Amino acid sequence: MSENTEDLIRLSFFTDMARDIASATTLEETLDEIMHHVGAMFTPRNWSLLLRDSDTNELVFTLVTGGDEVKTLRGQRIAPGRGIAGWIAENRRPLVIADVTVDPRFDPSMDELSNFKTESIIGVPLVSRDEVFGVIELVNKLNGEPFTALDLKVLSTIADFAAIAIEKAYYLNALHSMALEDELTGLANRRALTRTLDHEIPRVRRTGETLAMLMVDVDDFKNINDTRGHVLGDEVLKHLARTLSGNVREMDTVCRYGGDEFVIVMPATTEEEARDVRNRILSALDDDEHKPDVPYTVSIGVHAAGPEAVETLFEKTDVRLYRDKEQKRDSGIDRMSRHLTEFVDTDNPRDESAR
Repeated sequence: MSENTEDLIRLSFFTDMARDIASATTLEETLDEIMHHVGAMFTPRNWSLLLRDSDTNELVFTLVTGGDEVKTLRGQRIAPGRGIAGWIAENRRPLVIADVTVDPRFDPSMDELSNFKTESIIGVPLVSRDEVFGVIELVNKLNGEPFTALDLKVLSTIADFAAIAIEKAYYLNALHSMALEDELTGLANRRALTRTLDHEIPRVRRTGETLAMLMVDVDDFKNINDTRGHVLGDEVLKHLARTLSGNVREMDTVCRYGGDEFVIVMPATTEEEARDVRNRILSALDDDEHKPDVPYTVSIGVHAAGPEAVETLFEKTDVRLYRDKEQKRDSGIDRMSRHLTEFVDTDNPRDESAR
């Protein structure tokens, strides 16, 4: 094969890879496309994408492709600087090793774990904003030949392109997440609530199940902000957010609707089951030893609806929340133990000598 023909094949490969990666819409799709094209270009027996854990600087086997024996590597961690991949990340340099048995940097521990024999390795760092965030590593060509310097040059070019594509996908995903997340509490926000209901309401009509909703807000929250400050008010909201999230199922959606108002959407849940959740939340708030440095209570409205009334679920739950608040106000006079001290004039004690 002539040199010009080989250049055209490589150019075609890069064009196809660029097209497929550009069409990926998520970070996962981007990574999958990169690994697919790397495998097609180099035909390694096994190839992996390792991403760096920013907290520990360890490399984590995130994507592993090849025979069944290497599936055990997924999720495994490599200490900083350890092995070929660790050396590549630490030194920020690509590396090709034709025979690992003569290279002291090779660490056989992953071979022992996967019951695999590494012979030849090629690896390149993934760099974004002058920081190594991962490594692409290829092991053993299918034809038994060692990796070459030309392979290293081509893979380094792919890595530069892959780093740009991964960075783009990451920031698109991050922006999407930020658009649907409340900045203070980390919960889903009002926009995410709308999306959840847009998904759940048609599902209720289709399945005939009930959809439950809880509306929660902090009693006299304005007074907390006015008398204790907004910093402590924020602590109350974050504490409540953690309590709500800790007392629902994974399938439920907890949203901060705005201000001190929260909404919980609970698929396939009856009103009785939702009331059990309400009681669990109230008990958790009462029993929590790690509350913010200010006492606070909440009101909770609960409602569930089936296909015939699911459209009015939000409005009816809001009414239930209002009723819960009204009942508290109406019954407040009966809470003598809580309010008795308010009627004692401690500033002007009675003079017993005047009797």
